[in-house]
Parts: sequence; C-alpha cells; structure tokens
Amino acid sequence: MHINKTLRATTLALLIILASLLSCIQNNTVTAQPSGETTTLYFTKYDPLGFEEESINGTQMSLTPQTTTKDSELPPPIFIKNESKILRDFNTEELLAWIDLWIMFKFSDFSSEFGDTEGLPDEWQQYLDELFEMYNPFKIQEDYTYTGEQPVEISGDIIFNLFFASKSKFIGEKDNVKVSIGKKTLLFGELPITKEIKNLTTTIKPTFSNRIKRIPITLNLENESILVEPNDIISFSVEITPSQRTLSKIFELLNKIGIDGSCILNITANLLSKRKIDTLQQFGETLKEIINTTATLKEGINISLSDAFWEIVDALRGSSFYYGSSAHPSHIILPLKLTGENENSKVYYLHSKNIMDENKTTNDTLIRTDFSKKPITWAGPALSRSKILKDSTAIFYLNARDLLRKISVSATLYNGDEVLATTSQNISRDFLLSRPNEPVTFIFNDINKEINYNDRLSLTIAVTNDTSMGLFGKIRAWYDTEAYPSLLMVTFDETDNIKVTSESNPPEGLIVPGSSVLYTLNITSKKTDNISVTYTESHVGAWKIAVVEDMLISLAAGASTQVHIFVNSTNQTKDTYGNTIDVTFIVQGNTGITREAVSAEVSEAAIVYDVEILGYSNNINISKGENRTFYFVIKNNNTGAIDDVDSYTISASSNNDWPLIARESIRNLVIGDSTDTDDARVVIQVPKDTTLNSDIITITVTSDGDPSTTATINVTVHVIAGDFLESIYNLFDSAAETLGLNEMFGSYGAIVLASILMIIILFLLIILALVFTTKHVRIICTDRIKEIEAAEKAIFELTLQNPSKKTQSYEILAQQTAPSSKWMIAVEPLATVIDGRQSKTVQIIVTQTNNNESKDWTQVTVHVKKTGKKKTEYITLIAMIKEGKTLLKLDNVSHWPTVFNPGEKVTTSCNISNNGTVSARNVKVFFYLNGKQKNMVEVTIPAGSIADLQIPWIAVKGKNQVRIRLKE
Repeated sequence: MHINKTLRATTLALLIILASLLSCIQNNTVTAQPSGETTTLYFTKYDPLGFEEESINGTQMSLTPQTTTKDSELPPPIFIKNESKILRDFNTEELLAWIDLWIMFKFSDFSSEFGDTEGLPDEWQQYLDELFEMYNPFKIQEDYTYTGEQPVEISGDIIFNLFFASKSKFIGEKDNVKVSIGKKTLLFGELPITKEIKNLTTTIKPTFSNRIKRIPITLNLENESILVEPNDIISFSVEITPSQRTLSKIFELLNKIGIDGSCILNITANLLSKRKIDTLQQFGETLKEIINTTATLKEGINISLSDAFWEIVDALRGSSFYYGSSAHPSHIILPLKLTGENENSKVYYLHSKNIMDENKTTNDTLIRTDFSKKPITWAGPALSRSKILKDSTAIFYLNARDLLRKISVSATLYNGDEVLATTSQNISRDFLLSRPNEPVTFIFNDINKEINYNDRLSLTIAVTNDTSMGLFGKIRAWYDTEAYPSLLMVTFDETDNIKVTSESNPPEGLIVPGSSVLYTLNITSKKTDNISVTYTESHVGAWKIAVVEDMLISLAAGASTQVHIFVNSTNQTKDTYGNTIDVTFIVQGNTGITREAVSAEVSEAAIVYDVEILGYSNNINISKGENRTFYFVIKNNNTGAIDDVDSYTISASSNNDWPLIARESIRNLVIGDSTDTDDARVVIQVPKDTTLNSDIITITVTSDGDPSTTATINVTVHVIAGDFLESIYNLFDSAAETLGLNEMFGSYGAIVLASILMIIILFLLIILALVFTTKHVRIICTDRIKEIEAAEKAIFELTLQNPSKKTQSYEILAQQTAPSSKWMIAVEPLATVIDGRQSKTVQIIVTQTNNNESKDWTQVTVHVKKTGKKKTEYITLIAMIKEGKTLLKLDNVSHWPTVFNPGEKVTTSCNISNNGTVSARNVKVFFYLNGKQKNMVEVTIPAGSIADLQIPWIAVKGKNQVRIRLKE
C-alpha cells in the first residue's frame, strides 16, 4: 500500500512537470500590431433592429472591453445552458427572432412585393437597399462616432481580431466572412446611408470540437484613406456567408427523387412536440412555429418549406461569430489615436516590471507569473487630476494547477496604501496541458472615492489566506500579450471641487451682425488650485473669441473669480444671419475639471427697431384755401447688419378733419441712413371757408419690420390772413371788375389783367435792355497773350470797330492791373476817330525795364470810351518774359602802370559782358592778389550789355599775381 502511494505521487509529479514543460514550449499566435498609436474599438451586444429607434446612430462600438461573461453569438446558438438542468434548453426566443430577420431578408430579395423601384432615383434605391440590408441575419454592423475636434485620416492596416467557431464536422464545409469599413451620410439630411469604402472576404477554417478561435483579418487602406471629420460616423461590419452542409445536400437529393421534405419536417415537428422531455418538446414547438411562419410567406419569397428549413439549418450549423464578452472581445484596431475618447473610462493593461498603463500589449512573449505563494502588484500611472473612482473591473487570465481542490483568488484595488475594494473568486483547476481560454473577472462596484491628482492606483492579485495549495499546486497569471491581455478597467467621475456658472449679455446669446456676446464665467474652487480656462468651439460663419483676463488663475480654498470672454461676429453684412457658434469653456485644475457650454447666434430676432423723425418745425403758417407741403426726415435707427434695410408707412390725421395727403411709404432705407429732405411729406389743405384759426396735425411713421415700432410728431397749423400777394390779387380783381374783364373772363379776369400788365412791363424791359446793353465800340484782339525775350517789347494790335452809323471819336487808356509794375506801357495813338461801321488799329506797347527778371509778367487793361462819355469798354492783355539765362564773359584785363615798385598804387581794368537773354543781377567780382582776396565789387549787367570795371590795389614786393573771379 505504501508502494502504491509512492508510485501514485511520483506519477502525478511527472505529469505536472510534463504539463508545465509543454505549456512553456507552446507557441502563442499573436497578431502583428500596427506601429505607432492605435485605437481599439470593441463590438458590443448588437441589436439588429436598433436602427428603428436610433435614426442615424446604430449600435455603437466601445472603446473599452466588455466585462460581461456572456457571449453574443451570430447566428444564435440552438441550445443554451441551464444550470438547474442536465440537458440544455432550446434557445427558442433568440432563434425565432433571428428567423424573423431571415424571412424579412429573404422577402426583401423580391422587390415586386414592395412595388416597382426601377424609376426611383439612385439615392432612393441605395437607401432601400440599405434598409433591407439591415435585416441581414448573417451580418452585424456597428458604428463609431468621432467626437474629436480636428479632422483625422485613417490609412494603413485596419486589423479585425474576430472570434469564430465552426460547428461543421467536415473539413470541406468552409464558410466565408466579409469585413468592411464605411462612412454614414444623411440622404436629404434625414435618411442614413452607409457608403462602403473597403471590404475583404476570407475563409473561416473549420475548428474541431466547436473550439472558438481568434482569426485576425487585415484590411489595408493604403490606397483608400478615409478622411474623418468631427461628428462623422464610421461603420464596421462583419458578415458570414454559410456554405451548404451535408445534411441539406441529402434532403435535396430526396426532394429530387420525389420524397417530400416538407412532409418529413411536419411529421418530425409533431413527434418532437409530444415528447415528455422538455428540450425535445421545445424543439418540436419551435420547429412548428418555423414551419408555420415559412409556409405563410413561402409564396412571397418564392422558396419551398423544405428549402427554407435546410437553408436555416445550414446557417445554424455553420460558423458562428462571438463578440461582446470578456472571454471573446472581438475588436478592431485602427492605426491612429482618435481624440475625443472618454477620458473617464480607462483601460490599464498589465505589463512586466509590475506596471500597468493604457498602452495595449504588443509583445510576442507571454509573461506567466506564479502568485500561489506571493501576491503580484501592478502600479498604474499617476492621475493628472483628482477624480472620483466609481467602478472597476479586473480581468485576469489565470492558469490553476491543483489536483485536489479549487483555489480561492482575491483581487484588491489600492490607492497608495489605502484599500479601495477587494473581491475574490474560486478558480477551477485546469487540465495539465490546457491553457486559460476564458478570463476571470473581478468586479469592484460602488467604490465612490476621490483619488487625488498624482496618486496612483495599484492592483494586487493573491491567493486568499484560507486557501492551502495541494501537492504541486500552482496558479499563474498570464498577461502582457495580445492573446492574454489581462487588464484593469476603471470608471471615473469628475469631482465637484471646481464649479462654474455663466452669464451672457445679451441673455439669450442672440446678436446682430458685427456684435458681441459677453460671457462672464463665475468660477469657484473648494480647494487651493491653479486653474486654467480653455475652450473648444465649432461654428458656422466668421467669429472671433477674445478673452479679457488671464486664462491662468490661482485660487485659494473656497475662493471665486470671474473671467470675461467676448464672442464676436466679425462679418457685419446680412449674409451673416443664421451663423452660429457653440463654445465649450473648459475650466481645469489639479483638483478637478468642469465644462460650461454656451452658444451664440446671429439672428434677426436680436434686431432692436427704432425710427426717428427729424428736420421739421412744430409750427406752420398757412393761409385759407392754401395747400402746403410739410416735409420731414425719417432716420432708420435700427440695429442690425450694415446692409439691412427697413421700410416705413406714413399716416397723418387732423383734429379738424382737414384734408391731408401723406406719402404712403418709404422703401428700403438702410440702417443709419436718413431720407432726403423732400422724400417724406404730407400735403396739408386749409379750407378756404374755414373759420378756425389753427389745427393739430398728427404724423405717425411705422416700421414695416416691426409694426410696434413707431415715431409720432404733432404739428400745429396756424391759419393766417391774406398776405401781400393776396392783396395784390384783390387789387387786380377789383380793377378787372371795373374794366369789365370779369364779365368777359369770369373769375379769371384778374389773371388776364395781370397778364396784360406783365406783357407791357416785359416789353419796356426789353427796350431798356437794348438801350443799356448797346456798345459804343467793339475791341478785337486776336493775340492777347505775348511771351517775349528779355530784350524785346510786347506789341499788341487792337482793332476798334465803330458799330454805329455815325463817325465817333474814341479815347484809349492802358494801365497795369496785375501783378508787376516794372514795365512801361505806351498807347499809339491815345485817341482816334472812326467812321461809321469802320475799324482802326491801335498799338499797345509793353516795354521791360532793367528791374525785370526771367518769368516776370504783367496784366494790362485797355479801356476805350467814346469821347465825352463815361461808359467804357475794356480788354485785358498779358505780357510775360520767357525763361532765359545769363552768359558772362571777362575781357580786356590790363594794369596801369605796367611797371611799378612795392607800395605803389596799381589799377586793373577789365570788361564784363552779358551775352545772355536776361539781366545778370548782383554779380560779385572778386579780386585776388597772390591768392588773397583784396577787393570785391557787385554789379548788375543787363542782357547784351558790358560793364567796365577799374579795381585799384597796392603792389607788394616780389611777384604780384592777379586773379579775377565772377560769381552770380
């Protein structure tokens, strides 16, 4: 007996050692990961009819792994486990729901049931196709909504890590799976359409014993990069195409030889439904429902009952897709880091060196750590700010080896040395050569504790104190590989340490173009903190945000402050109406974060209407029977766009009900502009027979844009007695009556008399005008402006004409009137006699003086009058000197005496000639003896003249060298 125990123990030890060695040398299949930053999206529990309630947003993929241990399976399993029964239950509910989808999908293949769609536009046809595709029972399609702030581009390899199991017993029965990526758009702004961008179909190899296997599929987008804008929806789909199974092929042969498969199905369903075993009975009842449903619709879908049944069986016995659980987290890896992820849901992956972080494992080498005797602890990264830890879930892949008993394992979550939560699980032993297929989940609910910034969470796994390991007992944690990604998921909430409220002016955030909204942020902090204020915004149109205060704030505990931000519309035209901006202010410190969302809109509802009446008098005098037009100015004082206009309606009323005629409207008056002084008017008519002395006229201007906006003025009309014109009229009326004109012309007699008198006066005026405007002489000069050289005279020839028939004598006078008096003027002759209707020529000679300079000019006015009369005729003449230049020359230099002794007086003589066209004024003549200036004289030399100079000087001993220099 002792020997048997020894042999048994030795055998067990060898088996355990062998199992350990085999597990160590096993290779793990690891999918190649994209280089650089990645984003992992996990498939969640799929609702195939979710589109009926979600409009454009279907089932959403998750950024964190699922914690549920229950798999989602497509197609659904035929049987499900029942812990209270030995046999499994028939999965009636899920199967019938799935078969309903299958029938709808088959029914959609025959569009004749839904009417002819050939005439529909392509967009509508695409929408209908996608609508029917949503009933595809072999396909799941889930979405991810990009919530980042900047566009990103997806390119490179997208990796689908999917879990499949094939129930087929034959290697030749291979199903296919198609994966795809696309983007959702809205047709007509309402109907969702998915535009597929890339797909790939691959074969699902059979897995023996229904083993679930992970199949990596790489979808390359190297040539089909996807631009993703904020709020874009990316769609991912997985679709299984089942192949025909052996059993259905057999029944297909039976149908061909005349054996009715439908009859066999009905008989089978009836027999099974009468069995006493619950599972068989459920199967029979379900089979009946399938037969009845299919029989009802078989004419519409043009398929026999037998064919429909075996097509369903082929699908259910084919490959299944597993997802949405911690054991089989089917997911997609995108080759970029997507912003906008939920920063309060973190996944920390366990790594070597006792650390955990958000970097997903990319190592090929599996780490197995035994914690049967010593716990393992992983420390996470420091928190960037304080947060409330809500819940947490730890997922471990554990490999337990103990032949005698279960092992109790505890997982504990720490904040530093503080225990936040702990829980334990009983771990069943594994077979010697097996590996962990499903993870162990430890759930920590309702933690609700604040974790301060810079604190670190840590996770410890250990065998509980009351567990004793058996002989060769061992338990290991497997982690740090793609195949076994042990991890910790945590869910945070933000603290309420920092609070912010906002006030806006104007309160609703509605403004006119070019205006601003002032937002006041009221910020309080429970704790001492350094707080930053940032913002994100999305807008339509032209906007600018300006912050008044510093965006970095230091607050003591319990303190508060304000930050003022202007949101400005920078376009002032009316095209801006409808522009919107959504701003999220992010107030963040070490102790927390909070956000305040505000919005502004350029809206016509923000216009403040105002109209003003200007340019009028409150009183007006009008005679009886007179019509007077009262003018005023309308000014548009509205707020709004610089090119906004408003129209106005003018109305007027009289207290005495006197007739009034108002201009009805003013159209399209631009903001800030006023009407012309004669645009807005009211004609006031005072009755001729009125006995009243005054009236009050009320004038109202109403805005067409806002009829409640008006401007009103009151004008007092004073009735006055007839004026001078009325007296004149009465005088003419009386005279016309006396002359009997009223009998001939009636009431127009006064007007006729006045007209006759006006004609007589006009005739007299014409005679007087002829008398007073008749000229005694006409002066003609064809060249009234002369330009002369400096030495020349300006000679003007004037022709005098005697317009009368009689001989007349004339006196001629010429005088300078502007601007220079440096001229001499001569008239030849000073008087002349001209026969009737004849002409004579006289000359006006303008001569320069030595004082004239280049460009000088003068104006000469020549007066001609009849001898003995005062009335003169005149003409103006202009003479000007051309621009000239001087040309000086020094000649004939001589000395006397020619021979002299030192100290004697010597005289040097010379001639300076000006050969230019203008006078050389103030010419300086310098005399030098032996290089030293001895004398200087200043002369003026007219053009064409010569100046003779004699310069005395005293001789010196030795050589006497003389030099003469001229300077103008």
